[in-house]
Amino acid sequence: MRRALLAFAFLLALPLHAQPERVVIGVYVTGLYDFNPGENCYTVSFWVWTRHHSPQLHPLETVVVENAKSVTTTKSLQTVKNGEIWTQRFVIAVIRYDWQLHAYPFDSHRLPLVLEEGQYDTSQLTYVADAAETKVDRESTEDGWEVDDFRFVARDRQYPTTFGDPALTNHTSSRFAQFRADILVRRTEIGIFIKLLLGAYVAFFLTMLTFRLKMDQPTFFSMRLSVLVGSLFAVLVNLRATEAVLGRTADFTLVDKIHLAIAFYILIAAIAAFLSRRIAERKEGLPQSIRFDGIGMWLFGVTFVLINVILIVLAVRAGAGR
Repeated sequence: MRRALLAFAFLLALPLHAQPERVVIGVYVTGLYDFNPGENCYTVSFWVWTRHHSPQLHPLETVVVENAKSVTTTKSLQTVKNGEIWTQRFVIAVIRYDWQLHAYPFDSHRLPLVLEEGQYDTSQLTYVADAAETKVDRESTEDGWEVDDFRFVARDRQYPTTFGDPALTNHTSSRFAQFRADILVRRTEIGIFIKLLLGAYVAFFLTMLTFRLKMDQPTFFSMRLSVLVGSLFAVLVNLRATEAVLGRTADFTLVDKIHLAIAFYILIAAIAAFLSRRIAERKEGLPQSIRFDGIGMWLFGVTFVLINVILIVLAVRAGAGR
């Protein structure tokens, strides 16, 4: 009996490993706006709240918004309800995001909102997502966009460093609690897309009209080349103008592809003009030149429409696949 009591006392004297504080975290997204592909960022406003028990922890004071260019917050509101410390605050953050516009204007994007504990590792604090109350306002996006999907998860993120934590001298890595939400937004406005391509399509129409000029006179040949040069210049200027709207990107957007296709067609039209002129210079070659230009005009129109349809269908599929 004495031995049993001594063993029980020994077990009581052993140090117990403290369990990490489970912090319930949730967000309600109220605004998504200032989508800026040129600056690779967007702005999000949201309420964030936590519930926990330990008065020594202040999760909303140590949380970090990942990839934020700037963060503006209100003062935290804290109260104790049902034995839990309930804290909430309002946040406006400008977040870096790499806009992929190859499917524009049929593009959709998963905008990330990542909150991470910045002081206590997972041995002291872990996140639990407030699945019932974490939501996004479906009317939160700016004009021309709509929210298609909203997903979130609470998880741990491991880093290959201890960030110099003296309590982790025997470790080569550290883990911190993280909450990640992905908001899928889809573009619904294509009016700007039409405006961006209007000048390029007019240039293509003028290119097609040049096939109606007879090549038996040098003045008509010079006029045809002048129209083609002017059309090419208009396409290139219009292409540069689209960068002011969409921003510079390494991707070839649908707008870029259509502009480049028109520029290629203008080049082919210039070659066709030279061939038509050579045919017209032959003895009784004018009828053959007119026939050559007629066939060329129809081929230009039909193939250009087909190329546009293919490019648009591929863009729609690419946008739907995100």
